[in-house]
Amino acid sequence: MNAALIPTHPNRPLVGIRIIERMLLRHVFAPVPEAKLIVAMICQAMADAISSDDYLRRRAYEFLQSRRLDFFTDLVDINPEFVRDVARRTRYLTTQKIQKPKKRIRKPGAR
Repeated sequence: MNAALIPTHPNRPLVGIRIIERMLLRHVFAPVPEAKLIVAMICQAMADAISSDDYLRRRAYEFLQSRRLDFFTDLVDINPEFVRDVARRTRYLTTQKIQKPKKRIRKPGAR
């Protein structure tokens, strides 16, 4: 059967994270070990953004949307919007907002 005809899950990423890592390493200013570490951290955040664990997914989503990503991408001279665009187009970063868990309210007199 032709692989192009096999239906894929709608939330499944289009490419593997290693391909994105190699592509981002081509865009860094100098591929020194520190730059490789930062790119690996960014790619791990992308992989965590599709995790089944709610806590990891929420933290990764917040990282990819925050100014902390801007800080790390500035260290390796990559445009943060380029990284976010790659994550969106490859389906690692969804456009839907992740809901935070509801806080538990203790009833008066409960232990």
